[in-house]
Amino acid sequence: MMTARDIEIFRAVMQCRTLRAAAEYLNVSQPALSKAVRHCEDRLGFALFQRLSGRLVPTAEAVTLLPEAERLHAELQGFKAFARDLGSHRGGLLRLGATSSLAVTLVPRAVARLRAERRSARLTVHLLPLRELGEALLARRLDVGLSLSPIALPGLVSEVIGTTACVVVLPAGHRLAAEPVLRPAMLAGEPELGFAAWQDFGQSLDAAFAQEGVERQLAVEIGSAVTAVAMVQEGLGYAILDGLTRMRLPEGVIARPFLPEVRRDVLLVRSQESALVDRLREMLGELCREAG
Repeated sequence: MMTARDIEIFRAVMQCRTLRAAAEYLNVSQPALSKAVRHCEDRLGFALFQRLSGRLVPTAEAVTLLPEAERLHAELQGFKAFARDLGSHRGGLLRLGATSSLAVTLVPRAVARLRAERRSARLTVHLLPLRELGEALLARRLDVGLSLSPIALPGLVSEVIGTTACVVVLPAGHRLAAEPVLRPAMLAGEPELGFAAWQDFGQSLDAAFAQEGVERQLAVEIGSAVTAVAMVQEGLGYAILDGLTRMRLPEGVIARPFLPEVRRDVLLVRSQESALVDRLREMLGELCREAG
């Protein structure tokens, strides 16, 4: 078994090829280094070097071992830097998950701001369906999640960090594109790419249409805003989505306000607290307010 110090010594000797040079590099005495090498070889059960004419010639085992030693050394240095950044509050680790709409709209802007402020922070971002997002938070594979629908699981803390009014997304060449506001009666007969009534958002839209005596007729049932926008771009119809979708509309796709107003809450769900989660919460709130 090699310790972290053994790996450091092994790398130094492999690079320097003499005990004298390696001892100077490590700032230790030559006898102490020679003794450390022998102890390392004893623990491993095989020789790392042959001593020939004052030089150390690596054995075949040492040559095979070197790439792994380099990998472990790099990981150890990364760990030390990570721990150092944590202590100085400059770094940290944040594992973020989000459902599809937020993952391509709100999250990129929030991550950009967080990175600009904390360059040393390590961030991971995952796009996940709602159920998998909740499972990952419960299993502590993620620190924080973002969604537009509640995640009702014990052990998770949810809070509303913003709200957004829904919009109608449609092709730029659509006959209704010039209208400043769109209502259910105006959309009647147009093919809708939408969320079904078994989804909470679909129920809200059904209620909004019913207020004006119009029944929704789905041409294509969709499960994510990303899919809906892509289908709108292909000219398949219109979709009613959260207002944050306007942040990332492709060419040829426009958005118009929808009335009667339907709003969606932006939910932050966390499994644990951290300074990075707190800062992310603040930034996401700012972005929601900016987006209206």
